Amino acid sequence: MKFNYGLTESQLFQYIKEARRRKGVTGLILFQLLEMRLDTICFSLGFASTIAGARQIVNHGHVIVNGKLVNIASFQCKPNDIIGIKNKTSSKNLIQTNLKTKRFANIPSHLMFNETKFEGTVNDYCRREDILLDLNELLVIEYYSRR
Repeated sequence: MKFNYGLTESQLFQYIKEARRRKGVTGLILFQLLEMRLDTICFSLGFASTIAGARQIVNHGHVIVNGKLVNIASFQCKPNDIIGIKNKTSSKNLIQTNLKTKRFANIPSHLMFNETKFEGTVNDYCRREDILLDLNELLVIEYYSRR
């Protein structure tokens, strides 16, 4: 899980603490927290071919959320947020190139992508079926609950 989302040990531990604090199924909430990170959403929309590449695109200031520049990869998006590209030719060229070579043809159901505007909209929190990572999240939560 750390490798897939590009997290450090302490970051993952903080996400697990937050998931345990919220009401609901802890494993699903953990995945929802991780999937609502800005770098993960940019990867899911096809702005980059890897999550590390998406983190770099965000850190270099190519991504805007609701019309404002956001350069923090761990930014937590919310439903109805609009993720777009900075109105600059270098940003648009970079994203267009990445969209042509994206790995996954279909975008998860909790996201919607407008190809003409290069904008993605977060419709809702993700469901367990939308997550491609084949991992037993309960084992991860159990491991960190002993700390």
